[in-house]
Amino acid sequence: MTTAPTPEEIAALVPKIRADSEKFAKLKGWTLNPNDPITESVLEGLARNKLMRGKRFCPCRLPSGDPEVDKHYICPCRDLEEDMERDGHCHCYLYMK
Repeated sequence: MTTAPTPEEIAALVPKIRADSEKFAKLKGWTLNPNDPITESVLEGLARNKLMRGKRFCPCRLPSGDPEVDKHYICPCRDLEEDMERDGHCHCYLYMK
């Protein structure tokens, strides 16, 4: 079992993940969720997963342990485009139209 990262380790990684996410959103013509507590929570979840599991797995889904299945949920996940078209936001509410 992997040791959970400290709050300080997570906080140190969040700015990089935020910058990457903002760059991706801008490229697509989207924004990050303007609701800061939601956005911060998702970014912290992505940072936690990166530190614990080596990839930025979507924090709204539990990795199955099967690499072929789990690779679909590395943020930005494979469901993103469909979610954006249907709902105007991604499953985690990080990206918004």
